[in-house]
Formats: sequence, structure tokens, C-alpha cells
Amino acid sequence: MNKYSSRIGLGSAQWGLEYGISNQSGKTTQDEVARILKFASDFGINTIDTARSYGQAELELGKNNLSSFNIITKIPPLYDFKLSVSSLEEQLEASFTKSLNMMGVDSVQGLLVHDCDDLFSQSGPVILQFLDQLKSLGKCHQVGVSVYSAAQIKKVLDLFAPDIIQLPFSVFDQRLLRDGTLATLNELNIEIHARSIFLQGLLLMPIENIHSYFKPWMPRLLAWNKICADIGLLPQHAALEYVLSNEYIDKTIIGFESCAQLVDLLSAKFGNDLSLFNAFSLNEPEILNPSLWILDR
Repeated sequence: MNKYSSRIGLGSAQWGLEYGISNQSGKTTQDEVARILKFASDFGINTIDTARSYGQAELELGKNNLSSFNIITKIPPLYDFKLSVSSLEEQLEASFTKSLNMMGVDSVQGLLVHDCDDLFSQSGPVILQFLDQLKSLGKCHQVGVSVYSAAQIKKVLDLFAPDIIQLPFSVFDQRLLRDGTLATLNELNIEIHARSIFLQGLLLMPIENIHSYFKPWMPRLLAWNKICADIGLLPQHAALEYVLSNEYIDKTIIGFESCAQLVDLLSAKFGNDLSLFNAFSLNEPEILNPSLWILDR
């Protein structure tokens, strides 16, 4: 498993928020974050993905020595800014400076636009100019976007050439592989970071704990659990192997609530028949996009 360690990035949403449908422990404690970072560093994991929108995540990160990590953070969505108070340029700079100060760093490896639709608004040119300026000043070494769909990616590529695109990819969400998007990005030398590989933990949950919202997909979830049991794999190991085995994926962003979860994933043994996973591909955004989930009933 160690040969894949450098392709794993630590997601930090759980460290600043009570995040994830399968989260049973709430926000990760400061001590546990420190343990995760120490273990990750020892095993060659060198990327942390964070964001201003992840509650106190950047602040929690700043309580640790981050010198062995490449940090990727994000510009908050435009709705977080008060454009009537001061110019967008000033607020973008203030937001980024606050991120650096909270994390105790002078620069970051990457800065992404958290809501790529902001680039298609009238403020888009200002955001792009800001990214270009930070990169030229050495405050970030790569710039990019976080996306949900191939349509968004096509619109982004019409605007500029990002260094990084963060996108959803999992056993259940093979859309960007099947439509050729991943191959296109690879040909353009754009770094691909996969997120949502466990669908916020949905793919790992016991069937009896799954919310009734997912009833339409219960046969698929039952089949997923059965095939993992049949081939003797834990669901988290099977889901991880599917993503890491894809040659187009440069980084796989995974959120950990505990160091034990990281230790478990690093113990995964690969070399299984991945063709078994092809049948699990879905196209419905209602399950593949967590922002569309309706879980309050």
C-alpha cells in the first residue's frame, strides 16, 4: 500500500465541521488531528486539502507543524463576500491572507475556486486575475477549481487552463471516466484530484443505518456490500482500490475522523479484479451529489 501513499491527500472537512453522513464522532479533536498528521507524514502522505468553508479546519491545521505537507485551500464562494462593503479584490486578498495566517504558512501549494460557477459570473474575471497574481507572486504554486460535472469542466477550460481540477469519482460515480473527461484532462496535463470516493461514507455504512432517502438505490447498495463480502474485501478497501488503480487520478482526497481509519486504509491489499466494479456505475445526481441529498425527514 505504501507505493500509493503519495497519491493520497488528507481531506480536512471533518476537522473543522461535523461533516459526513456516516460521521458518528463529530468534529475530530485537536489531538487526533495531530496523530493523523504525524502518521500520514511518516507514511509519505504529503498533501492536505482544506478550505475556508470547512469551519475551523484551517485554524486546527495551524496548531500543527505543516512543513512536510503541500497545502491546498480554496477561495470561498462569492455568497460569503459582501460586495457592497468593499471591492471583491480587497476581500479576496483579505480572505486568502486570513487563511495563511490561520495555518501559519507563507504560501500554499494550491488555491482552488470552491464554487466554479463563480467563474461564470460577472465577477469571474476578477477571480481569475487574483489567482494569476497570487501565482506570479509565489503565494500559491498551482491554481484550479472544484467541480461537479463535465459541463462545468468544459466551461472552465474555455476560460483558462487550471493546474488542478478537483472532481467527484468513485465506484458509483464513473461518469467522468466513461465520457472521456478524465482522459482529456490527462492529455492537457491538468492534475486530477478525486474526492467523494466513499460518497461521504455512504458506501461504507451498514445497510440498516442508511437513511430512507437512499431507498431507490438500496438494491445497488446491497449488491455493493455483497460483492465486497464475496471477494473478501472491506468496502473502504474496495472503493479505495478502484480509485487509486485509475491511471488518470493524481491525488485521492480522503477525510479521516481518526488515525485508526488512516491506519486501516494504509493496510489495504490491492490486486483484485476491478472489472467487478464496473456494474456499479450510476448517473443520477440525486445520489452522486451530496448537496442534493434531502436527509431532514
